[in-house]
Amino acid sequence: MAFVVIGTLLLMLSKVYSASGSRPRLDDIPPRITEDPSDLIVSKGEPATLNCKAEGQPTPTVEWYKDGEHVETDKDDPRSHRMLLPSGSLFFLRIVHGRRSKPDEGVYTCVARNYLGEAVSQNASLEVANAWW
Repeated sequence: MAFVVIGTLLLMLSKVYSASGSRPRLDDIPPRITEDPSDLIVSKGEPATLNCKAEGQPTPTVEWYKDGEHVETDKDDPRSHRMLLPSGSLFFLRIVHGRRSKPDEGVYTCVARNYLGEAVSQNASLEVANAWW
């Protein structure tokens, strides 16, 4: 039994070692979401922020997903109207919403990753308010 546990631990450590490219440190910590995004209702053309904060060691990278698809931000395309803030939050310069295309409306999730794993936030919906004027 002890050999199985030791073998499993060694296998896990070898995966961590090969994934990180360096030796794991004792003070390294897997990512953890410390602030989940909240549902938003925003007017078309207005700015908005979906908050997400994560911690871990090494500092995790944060990516956003909308309806299960990766969200393109200014880091992917400098012309994007979505910005990934240093805190991990997703900032919209303006909410884009048309009759045929609703690229910002949907369900968002943030994912924090470092070589020890990943943490997934709660889902948050972004809805565009109906303007009747």
